[in-house]
Amino acid sequence: MTDRIASITPHLIPADARPHPWWSHKAYILVRVETSDGIVGWGECHNLSYREKAIVAIVDAIAPTLIGRASGDIRGLFERAYNSFGQQRPGLDVYCAFAGIEIALWDILGKRLDVPVYQLLGGSLRDSVPVYANIYSPHPQTAEDFAAMAAHQVAGGHRAIKLYPFDADTSIADGVKRLSAVREAVGPDIGLAVDLWRHASPYRAIELARAMEPFDLLWIEDPFAPTDPKTVRYVRDTIRQPLLTGETLPSRREFNGLFEERAVDIINPDICLSGILELQAIASMAEAAHVSVSPHNSNSMAIGTAAAIHASLGLSNLEPVEYFPLFETALDDLCQGRPQIVNGQLPRPEARGLGVEVSDAAARQYRV
Repeated sequence: MTDRIASITPHLIPADARPHPWWSHKAYILVRVETSDGIVGWGECHNLSYREKAIVAIVDAIAPTLIGRASGDIRGLFERAYNSFGQQRPGLDVYCAFAGIEIALWDILGKRLDVPVYQLLGGSLRDSVPVYANIYSPHPQTAEDFAAMAAHQVAGGHRAIKLYPFDADTSIADGVKRLSAVREAVGPDIGLAVDLWRHASPYRAIELARAMEPFDLLWIEDPFAPTDPKTVRYVRDTIRQPLLTGETLPSRREFNGLFEERAVDIINPDICLSGILELQAIASMAEAAHVSVSPHNSNSMAIGTAAAIHASLGLSNLEPVEYFPLFETALDDLCQGRPQIVNGQLPRPEARGLGVEVSDAAARQYRV
């Protein structure tokens, strides 16, 4: 057979070290997989901040377990990565590493069969995938700054915005002032979501939710880590807005308690942490529990976003996919075919594989 995995090579694109008043992009981890007959696929690993070197090392460590095996046997390779290499207790770093490899394997299979990846997953329910613009900033921003950034994204075609008006030390009055400025800037027809980024106690989450009721939010996200489904259910039953969580959970096993408790309205598994197979398995479990799926995607707007589109096109319980407009051109010097926003949507790709072509020559400098 000629379709066996010949090489698995991680590439580390460093974080943007230039100062930016809003945010500079983090490091990206791409994975190049080549078969013995010369077909090349590219994937992306979710980068947990400051752990990119560890994730790259795990990609290298997993590689000998998979090299020499049939590239199209994706489920079998998934089992080897988690059971043989991961010894039934893989950490998040292992999930991130294999997700990048798995996405590349789907790219290879689509190229081999000359079809887009979504067709290999059972086809499409829609012509495009809705997205929301994440306008997170690690730097202090005023209410006017938030309003200007949100208005800028709406002018660029986005119809939904996620922002972070509160941190652990923000007063309710200051956070509401930021949220109010954004609503005034974008108008009543633009969807707004608020992410608390796991810094609130249950009591504070409820307090903040009550203060934000007038803004008709799409959801409130991650008030605290979703490790105790009963507490998540308590908050969900107390607040009026939809509750979203799940970006830190890698597999259906970690989501199961949330579904059993009916603790959430929306989940957001990350495509480059869970991978395509597992994200779709999680989405199927969510559908049975009447829970929607808004894929988390704090990855590149090239490979990671393309994978999210293909995985999402067939989901009947889909909510908007995460998108970072500030970084959409970050990898344009390495690849062609990056998904393009059209009226707040990412159109269905029809090119073979993922539809994003990475230049080996341009990427060589980032090979680890």
